[in-house]
Amino acid sequence: MSAEVIVAAIAIAFLASTCQAITGFGFAPVMTPLLALAWDVKPAIAAAILLGTVNLLLLLPEVRGDVSLRRVFWLLAGFAAGVGPGVFLLEHLDAEVLKVVVACTVIAASILLFSLPQIGRGGDSLPGRLIAGALSGSIGSSTSLTAPPVVLYLVGRLDVASFRATTLAFFLPSNLMVIAALALVGRITGDVLLLSAAALPALLLGVLLGAWLRGHVQAERFRLVVLAVLMSTSVAVLGSVVAGLG
Repeated sequence: MSAEVIVAAIAIAFLASTCQAITGFGFAPVMTPLLALAWDVKPAIAAAILLGTVNLLLLLPEVRGDVSLRRVFWLLAGFAAGVGPGVFLLEHLDAEVLKVVVACTVIAASILLFSLPQIGRGGDSLPGRLIAGALSGSIGSSTSLTAPPVVLYLVGRLDVASFRATTLAFFLPSNLMVIAALALVGRITGDVLLLSAAALPALLLGVLLGAWLRGHVQAERFRLVVLAVLMSTSVAVLGSVVAGLG
């Protein structure tokens, strides 16, 4: 692992941490596609999950009062069922194919997140929570992108404070499940730990900046900025795959 990869990871972690501090989600969708441009995609996925977990620990104390615990419980039940298939995909998919899966997942989620406020509020049911959790488990453990299925399910069903708190409370135990699964298959390597340790100070700075921005940036405007970042990074990943084929 080169010094350039570590420097890139530090900058990307700062951006990803800032996004999550403001919105309650967005760490892995920002971190993974960008880091995959500078490093191999599979260790990038493992590093994104590790760093995202630390970032959650920094954010949880400020939102614990608004968590919808019943929703978190059933989402986690579904998530646990999806982890095994997701790790299987991570181990057996080619790295370039996995890059495409990561990028397409983020692009699809970004389009839906942009259009969802116009779609309206949907019903909230136990089967819906289990399905969203299972999709999150399979996608998250194979690509690190735990957020899209759960974010798409919860946005519009909760107010802003409860949405942010509930997603953060869900992501911490779900990330821990994925870390345990990745450790079992040998994906938490020395390079992953080294890069994660180097990026830790950037996480703290991103959390501090995000806390400041929450009081100075309109939520809708920042949502559009985040979606633009997610789309552009994912298109860049797809471009790198196409360039490699050439």
